[in-house]
Amino acid sequence: MRHRAAIWFSLLCVTLHALAANADYKQVLVFTTTNAVCVRLPLTDVTGKVRVKEKTAGGFGLPVAPSKTALGQKHYLEWQIGYDTPGTNSPSLAPQITFIRNGEVKHGHELSKIIFEAVRLGLLSTNDLAREIAALKKISAGEFEESQPVQVEVSTNAAADGFQGAVQRVPQFTKATPHGWVQIQLKQKQRAVGYQAMVYVCVPMSEVRAMDGSPRQAGPAKSKETVSYDFNRENTAFLLDIVHAFGLASRQHNEDIRTILEKILAAVR
Repeated sequence: MRHRAAIWFSLLCVTLHALAANADYKQVLVFTTTNAVCVRLPLTDVTGKVRVKEKTAGGFGLPVAPSKTALGQKHYLEWQIGYDTPGTNSPSLAPQITFIRNGEVKHGHELSKIIFEAVRLGLLSTNDLAREIAALKKISAGEFEESQPVQVEVSTNAAADGFQGAVQRVPQFTKATPHGWVQIQLKQKQRAVGYQAMVYVCVPMSEVRAMDGSPRQAGPAKSKETVSYDFNRENTAFLLDIVHAFGLASRQHNEDIRTILEKILAAVR
């Protein structure tokens, strides 16, 4: 009996270790070098926050199976970036930033850490943040993407077997730069009625690197492969575009991102 218990315990430990390794692979990690803020992104977590897509004319992108597709110039990573989290156990946490939203304590995360580290490294200045706060305050309620209507066009011709055709037009804001583009998309709320604005950072495969710093060679993704993307002096404007996208997404995002920038200013001064 003791022998069986020992075997069971050993198998449990192996299983938990494997699960932890998988969880670690899927995490978006933010770390720094001497002159850049680096982000590690997973390539094959197709149900997570980072997905591989193929460019399309409409700008929405077509999801692909990364392990079965020769990833190259026409592909990009779509990263659903966040700026806060209720927990404190993420490696991409910004412990200097905490605030309260609707009675719940929130901690700076991902984008918050990227901005904080960019200021610490001198990639962004406190004046950059102050100017952005002022610009976000000037955005009117009618400019938020969440205020834009979702339109439904019903076909005048009946479809086969009595079905009626209709097309739903959902607004999307996009800003392109030489280093990538940022999108604000309206998505249906999962636990409530209505739509919510989500911000996505889109990074071309040509802009990411293998984890050893070398350019990633075109080809299918390997199992649990991760890549890195750097925010440096060449693309700080793109970083500010990402910040501004949250300001345009919704009233709540606008208030949150202003609070975060103010917290960073207070922490670095």
